[in-house]
Amino acid sequence: MNSIRFPNRRAPWAKLFALSCLVYSALLPAAAFSEDAKPAAQPELAAIAKLSIGDADTVKGVQLAARLRAAGKVDVFQTLEAMRGATPIGKNWLMGLANQAYRKTAVGDSPAFASKLEAFLADRSQDSEARATVFQWLTESKPESRAAWLAKMQDDPSPELRFAAIDAALKTTKDAGPLEQLLENARHPNQVSAIIKLLADAGKQVDQAKHFGFITSFRLIGPFDHVGTKNFNKAFPVETDWIAGKVADAYEGKHGEVRWIEHKTDDKEGSVDLAKLYNNEKGCIVYAMTEFESPIEGPAEFRLGSIIGQKAWVNGKLVMANEVYHSSSQIDQYIEPIQLKKGTNRILIKLCQNEQKESWAQGYQFMVRISDSTGKAIQPTTTN
Repeated sequence: MNSIRFPNRRAPWAKLFALSCLVYSALLPAAAFSEDAKPAAQPELAAIAKLSIGDADTVKGVQLAARLRAAGKVDVFQTLEAMRGATPIGKNWLMGLANQAYRKTAVGDSPAFASKLEAFLADRSQDSEARATVFQWLTESKPESRAAWLAKMQDDPSPELRFAAIDAALKTTKDAGPLEQLLENARHPNQVSAIIKLLADAGKQVDQAKHFGFITSFRLIGPFDHVGTKNFNKAFPVETDWIAGKVADAYEGKHGEVRWIEHKTDDKEGSVDLAKLYNNEKGCIVYAMTEFESPIEGPAEFRLGSIIGQKAWVNGKLVMANEVYHSSSQIDQYIEPIQLKKGTNRILIKLCQNEQKESWAQGYQFMVRISDSTGKAIQPTTTN
């Protein structure tokens, strides 16, 4: 069966580290696995859930896994439950242990075990990756079971399961009404764009930029010097002034005085093309500031796509910093949690272009939106 893994753009190293974790796990002596774990296993699972990047934690992971095996039993469900709230590295270790435990259990010969798996999958409070893994266990070579589960998962909190459910529904859905419901539930950008196209084919037009919640209006200022990519961490006066709550009309830029310009993008993916606006300037920095009028107060996510290096602040707090040039650019490329105020939220983005001359390194753009934890846009109370 094809994997239903949902792309994780926040941790590109996770897959490689997962492989190393599984290699360490495979080198340890085999031991018995059981549905009934010894109580002594629980502290080890909790410790594994807290592991982070680094050689010391890698060694610690090996030791903790060995201790679990020495206890003689590892429980599939305790291990899966420990994934809830675990670090990305801890989750990789726990997934390896859970998979080994599952492979030692003959599900077909244990209806009670299969029933417990179904109950775990139905529990939407459990970790999304753990539930997606259980879904794969339960539906391997069982297309009818897979279809029955997916029919109930179009609004599932697990991105993996929601994506698979909507993907399955799209194979048979062509009418505008059902497509609109799928669009309401869809979160993955590629899937959202595909549904909007299908709706257009069915005669229903959707404002894609608005649906995604892209911020389209900015005040821009630049260029500032970034020759030799030396000023990513330099706080230019415009930056310190903005953090302090007051900016001037003009600043000293790379080639002399620079002033703010107003810009509104009409791109359906919310892209602001700085190369076009600043004559394809190289070795430079441009600042973009805007305000987001939030209907809520509380947690949200700041989602940015950009092919060049960037930093971002929300309400004076640095929330993102990625000094990466010309690797790729896509919607929701970088995602960070933020706290919104109800009403006006101030946003500043620092966008850094290097001096590469290759044809594929000419991009200098960004797109930004604010969403809830599932990726659904938080629509501002007023548009700017």
